Amino acid sequence: MKKILMAHDGSKSSEKALKKALQVAETFGSSLTVLSVIPELYLTELMALDRARILDTMTKETRGMMEKIKAKSKHLKSLKTVIRQGDPADEILKTAEKIKADVIITGSHGRHGAQRFLLGSVSSKIVDHAECDVLVVKK
Repeated sequence: MKKILMAHDGSKSSEKALKKALQVAETFGSSLTVLSVIPELYLTELMALDRARILDTMTKETRGMMEKIKAKSKHLKSLKTVIRQGDPADEILKTAEKIKADVIITGSHGRHGAQRFLLGSVSSKIVDHAECDVLVVKK
């Protein structure tokens, strides 16, 4: 297991998955890429300026979150953080393919996951469409 892609969205579930990803990367000496995807804003009620402000705020929050991840992961030999914008599941799958990930590690529910489902919609799509192994960390 050389390359790990960890999908992080700031949720409690992804924090738990991050702990597992750090543990696996350290145990196997793997490189770890932590990816956060800022979802596209398709809210037609918002004016373009409001959409831009919300996107800017989300980007700043995500950068701050990634800096915290880097700070607590200094002990890893190979850690990279990546921020993308778009559909979370699609961007996770594209990134996994691009870096030739051996495994994707994700939480079972994201910020927007409905508690009544076994897996969130992003996790389900990743499991269904990934070309590598997927480790879904339950809450």
